[in-house]
Amino acid sequence: MDLAASPIRTIEPLLAARLRLAFPQKDFSLERIPAVLTVKEFERVLRQPPFLGLAFLGIKPDANSGRQLQAKMRWRLILVVKASRDLCTRFSGDAHEIGLDAMTDVAVALLQGAAIEEVGDVSVTSVEAVYAEGWGDDATVVNQVDFEVAFSSSPAAFRLVAADDLVSIGATWLIADSADPEEGPAAPQEIQLGGEGA
Repeated sequence: MDLAASPIRTIEPLLAARLRLAFPQKDFSLERIPAVLTVKEFERVLRQPPFLGLAFLGIKPDANSGRQLQAKMRWRLILVVKASRDLCTRFSGDAHEIGLDAMTDVAVALLQGAAIEEVGDVSVTSVEAVYAEGWGDDATVVNQVDFEVAFSSSPAAFRLVAADDLVSIGATWLIADSADPEEGPAAPQEIQLGGEGA
């Protein structure tokens, strides 16, 4: 099974590259984050504003999909701004700091209707102001942009096309008691999907 062809792994770097067109690395932090931020995680991202966090939410398959999966992959973009001088600049920005309004407008413009090469089109589904429960910093403001990416996935991409390909799938797992990740786990686990005893 070729995991390099999996949809999430394929789409994430393409979305990041799209966002980097307007949010350069020297000025903006951009990283993958959980869909729901804990206060501890939120405190961590606040140390690197202005911040963009890309979160995977799920996959919504088309009800009429057959063997070829037709679906929409749901993502969330979290935008965080912390005003360092004047609370008025949190939203509008000024000559020295970007505001949350401009970041949000640009993010929506980048994503809505974008055609991700060899994947599909992007649709923004909602834009909302959010906050971290338990966090009381007035200088910090947060928006989220939810969007979907249309895509299709074929078993051929995973090299699982014939019955023989599905008889056994080798899977290796790194768990707490495994050997050093540099050396790999102590022993592979094999998942049997057919044959004797099935």
